[in-house]
Amino acid sequence: MTRRATLAIMFVLVGCAAAPDAVEKVEADLAPLCGALDTLAPLPGESCDPDALATYQHDLARALDPRARRSLVRVEHDAAAHVRALCIEAGPGYANQSARRALAEQREALRARPAGPACVADARVDLNRYEAAEAEFHERETRCQEQSRITRETHGPTAIRGADSRGQYGVYDREFERCMEYQAEWIVLDQPGSTHPAIFVKPEIPSPPGASVYDAESLCTRKSQVFEKRAACIEAEGFERLTPLSR
Repeated sequence: MTRRATLAIMFVLVGCAAAPDAVEKVEADLAPLCGALDTLAPLPGESCDPDALATYQHDLARALDPRARRSLVRVEHDAAAHVRALCIEAGPGYANQSARRALAEQREALRARPAGPACVADARVDLNRYEAAEAEFHERETRCQEQSRITRETHGPTAIRGADSRGQYGVYDREFERCMEYQAEWIVLDQPGSTHPAIFVKPEIPSPPGASVYDAESLCTRKSQVFEKRAACIEAEGFERLTPLSR
């Protein structure tokens, strides 16, 4: 064996030995991903004043690094209502990694903030629920558009009608719809007068009541095409309308 080959093997072995330490260092520089909800502190009880809680959540969300504002951040508090721990729900793309790094960098600053309302003691608040859902929706939309484009280029053109017209429309339109619907956890409606959609989700509780995403969307679309009526119908089926952070 030549000296060059020996050195190459030694370099690989040293690199492999160092890899676990490097991984641990990277993980230490990132905020943790959230575990199952039943392992986290509960949400505040009904005794919380809604306005005070909303103001606190808004201010805390505004304090987050911009890199973390499109990720679902769960914040746990200690018995004195100070921030105790933070975690991030897994999200699409590389933005989630950037958000975890940003949150780790400002962890101590967030812990040093003034205490929240008394009702958040030993409880948690969830930040950026709308923004995280919107980011996930747009990531799915981009992926499904690309999938449909590849299929179209592979199989050639087909007759396509508008999705609002009666009867069957193009197979690529239907492929896109099925891709968007697959295991979707939200209902998204275009919101009149806004560039941001209305987003509805099931409450994060075990076995939430009401219809499934598919059934609720189908039912409410059949009932009315008017935004306000469809939104009211979806909420009546057990969905919660998410509120975006004021811009």
